[in-house]
Amino acid sequence: MALLDMCTKAGIYIEVAHVNYHKRDSADRDELIVKNYCYSYDIVFHRLDYIDRHEGNFQAEARKARYSFFNELCLIRKLDYVLIAHQLDDLLETYLMQKEKKLGVAYYGLKPSNVIYGARVIRPLLDYEKKQLVEYCEANNIPYGIDESNLSDDYERNRIRHHVVDGLSYEEKVKLSDETEKMNKENEDSFNRAYQKFYDKRISVEELDECKDLKPFFWHYFPHKSAAHLQEMIRQLHDAEQCLFKGEDLYIVKEYNYIDIFPVRKGYEYVIDDLDKINEINNPYFKLSDKGSSFDGASVGKRDFPLTIRNARTDDSIMMKFGHKKLNRFFIDRKIAYKDRLIWPVLVNSSGDVILVPELGCDIDHYSKNHNIFVIKL
Repeated sequence: MALLDMCTKAGIYIEVAHVNYHKRDSADRDELIVKNYCYSYDIVFHRLDYIDRHEGNFQAEARKARYSFFNELCLIRKLDYVLIAHQLDDLLETYLMQKEKKLGVAYYGLKPSNVIYGARVIRPLLDYEKKQLVEYCEANNIPYGIDESNLSDDYERNRIRHHVVDGLSYEEKVKLSDETEKMNKENEDSFNRAYQKFYDKRISVEELDECKDLKPFFWHYFPHKSAAHLQEMIRQLHDAEQCLFKGEDLYIVKEYNYIDIFPVRKGYEYVIDDLDKINEINNPYFKLSDKGSSFDGASVGKRDFPLTIRNARTDDSIMMKFGHKKLNRFFIDRKIAYKDRLIWPVLVNSSGDVILVPELGCDIDHYSKNHNIFVIKL
């Protein structure tokens, strides 16, 4: 409510998004406080009713629903970003929880800005204590509600808040905040060094062993993993013949005595209605031509259209003259790197059959000495 009133007084164009979880008796009261304020100042009010239908982690599911809702509103309403009222006490509670759990984190405390489920988030109140914001509301006659679930010690954050953070002076809070900034700067420097050395590169096990900046790099892409989990990953990358780890937007794969570290590859799919359009497709994965190697070509007829060119899938197979060939077996036999398998092009006909795999050849029904389409892997 303090942030909402500050934005109103500053003349910033805002719309309000409120999520009602219906988890406590005062939930409807809080919604009414926000709604009445918006009505008084002619502010657009958006509301989401969240009903918990998951048996897992409520906090994680609710967070996903909340920020997805925010992002959807930003897209529909053409809004620039989401303002969140996290304050200094929230930052310190998060930091102390991170230290207590001994989990690896890419960033300590709360970021002034970041992207969550597509929503660009800004936290403009991280220099304010909670009590300063309460004083602001009271001095300006701004109504606010107290979440009674925050008053008990049932949750770890509440315990840290009541027994640690609430007992700190403002100077002590600033000092602790400065500590997080220092640790984040060290993390950032280490991450940048490792990023330059590893990101989207192939490295040897020896190069991995020599790096002193692994933790921030790994924790950035594998957040909230323990130090023990990280050590196990490194052990497998060192000792195992093959292993694969998928993090947030990153693969780390050990195979054929090297390690590939690369961003997650997205699938692709292109549809061709007739052969006259083969020169109209521009992409980084393949090119189409009317001539090429016999291992890249196929003879297609009208019944094959529309044709689809897409990335290979794990269950793909093709009928060769010697029988069905699983694409995974082709990749293994040729020692094709996992990162290349994910984007390897295949040609599929209107029946959904894979009829051509570049560098392997076409199926028995589409072979001739006069192929009329060639898919050349780039």
